[in-house]
Amino acid sequence: MAQGSPFAIRGVMLDPARLVERHEFYFDLLPHLARWGLNTLWWHFVDDQGFVLQLDSRPELATPYAFSKDEVRRFVAAAAEVGIEVVPEVECLGHAQFITRLPRYAHLADGKGGVFNAACPSHPQTLELFGDILPEVAELFPSRYFHAGLDEVNTAGCPRCAARSQGKPDRWIYAEHVRAIHAILTGCGKRMVMWADHVEHDPSLREELPRDVVLCHWQYYQLRPEPIRASVAAGFDVVLAPALCRSGDLIQPNRHGFDNTDAMTELAASLGERCLGVVNTWWVPWRLVRDAALFAVAYTGRILSQGGPVEKVAFAKEFVAEFFGVQSATAGRAVWELHELTPRREVLQPLLLHGGADLPAMLEVARSPDFATRARTIEHVLNALAGLAGRVERHREEFAAILLAGRVNAALHANGLAWLAVSDIAAQARRDHQANVEPARVAEQLSRAADRLADAQARLEAVTAELDAEWDRTRHADDVKKGSTHVADAAERGQDSLLARMTQCRDYQAALLADLRAAAAASAQGGPFPNLPV
Repeated sequence: MAQGSPFAIRGVMLDPARLVERHEFYFDLLPHLARWGLNTLWWHFVDDQGFVLQLDSRPELATPYAFSKDEVRRFVAAAAEVGIEVVPEVECLGHAQFITRLPRYAHLADGKGGVFNAACPSHPQTLELFGDILPEVAELFPSRYFHAGLDEVNTAGCPRCAARSQGKPDRWIYAEHVRAIHAILTGCGKRMVMWADHVEHDPSLREELPRDVVLCHWQYYQLRPEPIRASVAAGFDVVLAPALCRSGDLIQPNRHGFDNTDAMTELAASLGERCLGVVNTWWVPWRLVRDAALFAVAYTGRILSQGGPVEKVAFAKEFVAEFFGVQSATAGRAVWELHELTPRREVLQPLLLHGGADLPAMLEVARSPDFATRARTIEHVLNALAGLAGRVERHREEFAAILLAGRVNAALHANGLAWLAVSDIAAQARRDHQANVEPARVAEQLSRAADRLADAQARLEAVTAELDAEWDRTRHADDVKKGSTHVADAAERGQDSLLARMTQCRDYQAALLADLRAAAAASAQGGPFPNLPV
């Protein structure tokens, strides 16, 4: 245990099931995790988008870039050398649709289908499948723990489950499956960890689960201590899991993720010895500029080692000095402010314009009272940090990633401001057309709107090209999750990746810009006012 830390487990969870980074990234990350005070890594191998471990018993499950068993053994050994315990996570019910999308296993799918429902717990071959997978995975990991997932499952409406339960509540089927998975893992000499959302939703489940199960409570939005305290009171050991980035957040961790980490850590420290620790979750990495998340990982190590509040600007200054070799209070403050100025998803996602129906939401965001001020501040902070790039002594590519994240944020804000101007100019042009103002005047206004949009479009195209290059630097260039349109399943192709969404925005906006130029030319000839989405 780190000196002064109340936590035996101080960890981060990685999600290669959603996106496998270049394998060297995971090895290179280990000494940083140890230096930052972390001692645990949860490795999420299975989800709807992939199964990233090569197994002898079920070789057909492995997706591209999956880890070989030899690689896993080398990774676990390298982690042990720096004091990191690696805990595997294999989703054993929901969040495993990749398995049941394979023709060989399609018959195991939940009878009704649906989000996060994967293998049906009432099909006898489901346990046969996990009875092969879990022991083979367990053999690779010396850790006493094994995470079985088991979150966000809904068996209601499944014909097999209904026939099996014979009127018993839905939790009965779920609890039966949990106990069966627990028996498999106990037989492997492992202590089972599982997500605790079902326990939070149905407290009676606590009476049906084995008491040696470790309940991992994740609450990414509004912290509710009561169900967590109830698990402790019922005799369960718990781990708390904040979110590095919440669902749908983009670019890099933002203030809300840091706030969630702070709140969960503070609560964990108050729970006593039944709280084994905290593991910060780094879900769906394709949503982020990868290396721009490292500051949040380092922050996680510090707050868990310290067991209490961390002053963020002071820590950012320390991080910049240690990681980049830049002794600068300005750089530290700028790194933190770029995270703080990254808005929540409700603001960012409307700025990624994908169709005419999205434009009202974008304009609403851009008209909010603080939007223009935030846009100017992002530019100022970004320029200050970019001016220090020449002083970076080490990890230059990671520093460049932070700057890239800032440029993406700045470009999207500039895009919002540009569309405000385009909307206002186009509205005036429409009024002038209706008032029979000379066509040349209307055409001039539309041309001015096009020029305003063209400036923002050029910036958007440049930063999207940078994101594409950054993907190829850090990830597999041929990965369909880069956003390939040739893959039918949206989840598998990563359609909500930051790069894919920026590319879609760039392409849609380029088409709009061409339409606006054509409209200006037509108006100059006295044609009808164009049908524009503004």
